Amino acid sequence: MKAALVALSAALPVFAASRAKTPPAHTPPHAPIHFAPPLPMLPSVARVRIEVAHDRTVVVEDVSLPRGDWTAGSLDLYAAFGSPGTPIAVDARLYALPEGQAEPRADDPGEAVGVEPAVRHSASSQLLLGRPNMAGVVLHVGSDVLRRAYGGADVAVLRIRSLLSPASRDETGAQSVVVRLGIASGLALTLGKVQVVSVEPKSGVQRAEATLCGPDADTRPLTVSVIPRLPDAPWWFPATIAPAMATRHPSDDLCVRWWSGN
Repeated sequence: MKAALVALSAALPVFAASRAKTPPAHTPPHAPIHFAPPLPMLPSVARVRIEVAHDRTVVVEDVSLPRGDWTAGSLDLYAAFGSPGTPIAVDARLYALPEGQAEPRADDPGEAVGVEPAVRHSASSQLLLGRPNMAGVVLHVGSDVLRRAYGGADVAVLRIRSLLSPASRDETGAQSVVVRLGIASGLALTLGKVQVVSVEPKSGVQRAEATLCGPDADTRPLTVSVIPRLPDAPWWFPATIAPAMATRHPSDDLCVRWWSGN
């Protein structure tokens, strides 16, 4: 876990430098516009994982990319930032998911995916997470990276990690984040499982809640796993439904709250 956080922190200079680039003053009047082709597969958000420490929060989204009709070519995917605020750093990697595995192995390093900050979504990429008017990043998944992932599996997992400053506490002592959910061709993608994880003893998450949020959201509480669950933690949870069973809309976000013992 510490090694993963160090690797994510190492992305800081690259992300900051690319964010600081000044865009061209104007676009030549006859410059061709590149339109991203339709996605050759139907993705899903397999897992949202919130990793909590006393000095940072890391939001991890695992997006499943079945092979579908893909035979060749790269993918340019747009992922909007969640809340609160712009991440300190964003890192993305692609993993092969062999048959019978629910998620990538812990010792699988995956392959790095290009991350390019953007003010908003444009026609040159496919909208994947969030909505087009939101700032975010374009993820450049190369054809060779996809070919290697699909060489030993029919499903690849795109893991996007966003490093945030510690979330502030509300009047109840809860910290919270808003995570952008997936859209493909205007349709909301299935959401798998939600986890809140203490990565150090002092973070001591005792309770967590998750709901869909947005103008049309099904706001029934979703099942969320707290890892590890403290032996003396009270059972605060109301009746919940599996995230995959909740009605999804393209305008939905995922709102997650948690209470720590420290």
